[in-house]
Amino acid sequence: MDSIDVLIVEDEVGIAELHAQFLRQTMRFRPVGIASTLSMARTMIKVNKPKLIILDNYLPDGLGVDLLREIVAEKSGHKADVILVTAASEMDTVKEAMHCGCFDYLLKPVAYDRLKDTLNRYLKYNSAINAYDNISQRHVDDLFNIQAREKCSETLPKGIGELTLDKIKQVFNENTGVKFTAESLGDRVGISKTTARRYLEYCSASGFLSAENEHGRVGRPERVYVKTN
Repeated sequence: MDSIDVLIVEDEVGIAELHAQFLRQTMRFRPVGIASTLSMARTMIKVNKPKLIILDNYLPDGLGVDLLREIVAEKSGHKADVILVTAASEMDTVKEAMHCGCFDYLLKPVAYDRLKDTLNRYLKYNSAINAYDNISQRHVDDLFNIQAREKCSETLPKGIGELTLDKIKQVFNENTGVKFTAESLGDRVGISKTTARRYLEYCSASGFLSAENEHGRVGRPERVYVKTN
């Protein structure tokens, strides 16, 4: 099967490299370049002709959503699909991205479990598009269901928010094998020890983390949490 070429448009070098490293670990996606400005992105789109663009919204020379509009307005030549990434949960930007046919919209810091879900849906979406020359209403419905996420986000219990949960999962994904306590995780994410413990127990119960009691030098055993794979 052919690889899907991906252009990363991100002005923070460390984040761009993390995206590229994540893509290299997949079977079907291949990073073909990193652009730190809209100007660079326009040039690299013409040269590399990526099928998919992971596009940061805030760039030194403008907004990524402006490039998204340009891609949609292009009457001829290459058209890429776009995953828009931004640090601000601005509803107007979300609406614009949806209006322009953006495949997905992710908030920073990107949770790589969430990005993996997006990429898996993108593969299924492309396979469905390429499967038929003439399609029925059912096929059209399937395409829209795939793009809109095949399944809704898991129903979270009271006291567990999706954004905070994504941040916590990202910490563990970036620190596989590292043990965290409620206190150390709270310091890392910027939440209280009590809140951190609530999220840690939820992640442990759902199988994302394993938990164990460790005996410290003094005092009672301390509960630690780790993601091992």
